[in-house]
Amino acid sequence: MTKMNAVLGCAVAAVLAGSAAWAGSRYGYPVFIDLTQKKAYGTLGAARNSTDATQFISCDVHAYKDGTKEMSCSAKNTSGTYVYCTSTVASLVDSARGVSGDSFVFFEWDSSGACTYLGIGHSSEYAPKQL
Repeated sequence: MTKMNAVLGCAVAAVLAGSAAWAGSRYGYPVFIDLTQKKAYGTLGAARNSTDATQFISCDVHAYKDGTKEMSCSAKNTSGTYVYCTSTVASLVDSARGVSGDSFVFFEWDSSGACTYLGIGHSSEYAPKQL
């Protein structure tokens, strides 16, 4: 067996083993809010599909006629705790554009209500929204 075939064989085996281990994996992250650490996260699908009519998580991008761009994220958990942050930092605005219908959203804010971190995840593991 040549070195190339050995490498190719290992790569194929790793892909197949990884696929078998994660096939059909599904996760729903209901909205979680930590007021002490000033962070919130959840998947849009899990929030939408929840049995309560309370929880949500979202991020929006706003553009103004003067050229200013701003993003905001907000969340409410099943207990009714609501958080909101906003920012004009370009990297956060760009990240907020990446939110799609079934994204995992994780954001943090400071004591002034400014967003300080935004993480967006996309995975086949995240439950899609149901109608």
